[in-house]
Amino acid sequence: MNSTAPTIWDPLQLGPTLLKHRIVMPPHGPHYGEDNQPSERMIAYFAERARGGAAALGVEATWGWRAGGALREPARHVNRITTWERRVIPAFARLADAVHEHGCALFVELGAAGVNDKGRLAIDTWHPVWGPSAVPSPVMNEHVLELDRAQIREIVEDFGQSAANMRSAGADGVEVHGAHGYLGMQFLSPHFNRRSDEYGGSVEQRCRFLIESGEAIRARVGGAITVGLRLTYDEFIGDAGITPELADEVVAVLAATGLYDYYSISCGGYHALRWSIPAMGTTEEGFLIPYAERAKRIVGDRAAVFVVGKIRRFEQAAAVVAEGKADVVALMRAQIADPEYVNKARAGRSDEIVHCVGGMECFVSAFVLNSGLTCTVNPAAGRERQWGHGTLVPASPARRVTVVGGGPGGMRVAAVAARRGHQVTLLERGATLGGHLDLLRRLPSRGEWQLAIDNLARPLARLGVDVRLGSEADAALLGAGGADVVVCATGSTWDRDGATPGRPDRATLPGVEQGNVVDIGTAVCRALADPAALGRRVVILDEHGTYWPIGLAELLGQAGVEVEIVTRNQVVGEELRQTMDQGWVFPRLAKLGVTLTPAHTAEQLDGTDLDLRGIWGGTRTVHADTLVLSLLRSPDDRLYRELAAEAAATATASGGTTLAVHRIGDCVTPRAAGDAIVEGERLGRAL
Repeated sequence: MNSTAPTIWDPLQLGPTLLKHRIVMPPHGPHYGEDNQPSERMIAYFAERARGGAAALGVEATWGWRAGGALREPARHVNRITTWERRVIPAFARLADAVHEHGCALFVELGAAGVNDKGRLAIDTWHPVWGPSAVPSPVMNEHVLELDRAQIREIVEDFGQSAANMRSAGADGVEVHGAHGYLGMQFLSPHFNRRSDEYGGSVEQRCRFLIESGEAIRARVGGAITVGLRLTYDEFIGDAGITPELADEVVAVLAATGLYDYYSISCGGYHALRWSIPAMGTTEEGFLIPYAERAKRIVGDRAAVFVVGKIRRFEQAAAVVAEGKADVVALMRAQIADPEYVNKARAGRSDEIVHCVGGMECFVSAFVLNSGLTCTVNPAAGRERQWGHGTLVPASPARRVTVVGGGPGGMRVAAVAARRGHQVTLLERGATLGGHLDLLRRLPSRGEWQLAIDNLARPLARLGVDVRLGSEADAALLGAGGADVVVCATGSTWDRDGATPGRPDRATLPGVEQGNVVDIGTAVCRALADPAALGRRVVILDEHGTYWPIGLAELLGQAGVEVEIVTRNQVVGEELRQTMDQGWVFPRLAKLGVTLTPAHTAEQLDGTDLDLRGIWGGTRTVHADTLVLSLLRSPDDRLYRELAAEAAATATASGGTTLAVHRIGDCVTPRAAGDAIVEGERLGRAL
């Protein structure tokens, strides 16, 4: 390590913008826009992270081109925002003011979808899908119309207008999007750019679009704001696309122009989007650092280099800068999970950081469901106006609160209630905290769920919560325990009756009463203890497409067990397709010989013979030493109902107040961990 090298806390001049240190948040799409401009929710979201210490914040890939522009109709991307219309300037000015209040810079990304677009997104603006060449997206499945020179000129001019608008709004800079499969990257990619004119062919000519974009921006703003460029360094489709070697050439060409103040190094495209936002248990920490180091060697002192890519540990971020591998570290999901990440790291409170677990709720909520970004481990993400900094009110009066259940919801409500000043006791009948996450984390590639458990457990000790493991609670004990409030966070249990909404003709699966039928939770416990315990051949009947059957199949497959996953859905692992886990997990299952059987239901089990029926016809019989049911779950709400009934009876008899009883999470109805954490936050604030 060079003792004269800058540290991560040293300021950095980026054109006219002085960053107060070297940790930023890169452009990302929370999809909170309203009327295609920043909303109050979006402003609060970014202000929270500016308050948390970030040196600069990046706003999502705004539509910087009129043809892909302001979608005002009720369409899937109606909450995306645009920059080329002057009407959006006041909203961006409010965003810039909110960020600047905390000494943080604001950069706005300019983009266009290119081939990764849908022509029917808005009812009044149907249009062809345009791209550098007539090469379709691997995801959108629409024919592509090649952009002509006039359209390219229009895009370039609109980028210039967008930059001028952002300067008027008070933004500190703009960043041209040349990554993740969008138009700027498409011009660079040999796969998408097959033009024979001045925009195709050689590397220099494929860089022309980004050069002209930079020139148009500089013509409108000069050196008044910072101008950056985001680049994919590896498209992960081999020589057909952008390779690191090709990216080196691109960076050399662009750096020679002097148009850009920084280059933000990323990766992936729509053929391999899973690399752009890697899920839990996939890539190593900081996997793009070697690419940033390559770019820095080429760029030298002509521009700064940013690096992203699953960097969560502050120590790694600091080393990147100290070792000269990049000038700036861009942490996205780390600061979604904990807006105070930077302040905590700088104050030496890294042990208090709430870590991202890579669960992909942010991606699914914002990009897949388009419902606005949320975060499993940070229930305040997107809800900063209600739950952000300074919103927690001290309890008055403070009460004695007993929480039953040490899963995600129970731990969250206990911490929030204690933070408000309540005296909190948490009872967990097991030997560890975490609930179902403590079992899930033991499956292949799911170890990062331990981070979620640690995120929730660490505050309990700091806040003085009385945690009692191995404590079985019943109504009599709680009724006599002196608590003012009892919160039941007792979770749920896996069903094993074989019922499925896919077979309304029956209430159960014939043969389900046999001894070789187990629920998925029991199966995982047995397999973790002894992978051979379930027999030589195991069939998993899956209802919901979650990770549980996939993880069990991999665990068993690693031990040489023959496994088949059967689902009535059209694909196995429906949820994994949304989280982009499929591209990582399924190749491993294929190597292990796991059989995937979608669009089938089970007819009956007779001994070890399981009859399957195809949804579209056909039947077959398979051998199953054990049939594992990954079906529905039922709330474990017996304790809640007993306490609630007793409290109601006591109140009726006495005519006064009595024990307050609440329930949260799976005890209400089974859902994801994020739902339980949100309910824990909400109830903890209300007690």
